[in-house]
Amino acid sequence: MVHTSTPMIRLARSSDLAGLADIERSAGKRFLGTPMAWAAGDDPVPLAVLARAQADGLLWIAEGEDGLPAGFALTQPMEEDLYLAEMAVVLPRQGRGLGRALLQAVRAHARAAGYRSVVLTTDRELPWNAPFYRRHGFSELRADSIPAPLAARLRLEEEAGFDPARRCAMACPAEA
Repeated sequence: MVHTSTPMIRLARSSDLAGLADIERSAGKRFLGTPMAWAAGDDPVPLAVLARAQADGLLWIAEGEDGLPAGFALTQPMEEDLYLAEMAVVLPRQGRGLGRALLQAVRAHARAAGYRSVVLTTDRELPWNAPFYRRHGFSELRADSIPAPLAARLRLEEEAGFDPARRCAMACPAEA
């Protein structure tokens, strides 16, 4: 088998869904020792949510060199935007371009489906959060320009225990 440096990204299959919680748990370990350490033990995305996204073509898988799922990106429509609800890559495979490749797939889908932007909420400071997205074309939205559904998401995150001073909303034009 020839090794390729370009990660294999594909739409999720129903057979992938049960293993995605393990990917989330592995990725969550990166939060240990940070102000978001509690996220390391956070509940994974419910299987029903993953199944719905998979059925709707809104869930992508990044395969590792072994052909097995090593990361995923979960999206959902949010009015004129496509919301990146969750992106996770197993800890041993982080830093190898899987996150970048997943973002490229999400952005390509957003363009093809006619969304205005890809939007998300994240931590402002952790290097694999806002700084990562900034390097890949996302900009932080000013408080007065955050679309209502995204502002509501930030409020829900605050109610769930996220530090609002560290949270931000970001967007990347689909056409960019």
